[in-house]
Amino acid sequence: MVWLFESICVVGERGQITLPKVIRQINGIKGKDKLIVKMENEKMVVEKFLDKKAREKLMIEGYKKFAKRDLEICKEWEHVTKEADAMLDDY
Repeated sequence: MVWLFESICVVGERGQITLPKVIRQINGIKGKDKLIVKMENEKMVVEKFLDKKAREKLMIEGYKKFAKRDLEICKEWEHVTKEADAMLDDY
């Protein structure tokens, strides 16, 4: 899913900005949360910092999704192999 949201923020004297409420809500950003600010291809990117435990949780969820998809692909290949063998037997 691609999100598109744009808002104008004013930079304060000390270089601070206030993130729009909707962006904070979507990303679950609360006061005192840490953010990563970096440059990517001439664009400023702001990401929520995830501690080690949160990153590990996301990685585990991702691995589980990939493992599930791998099993589905293996089952599809079993079916395709049987169909191909049946077709080849006809020749």
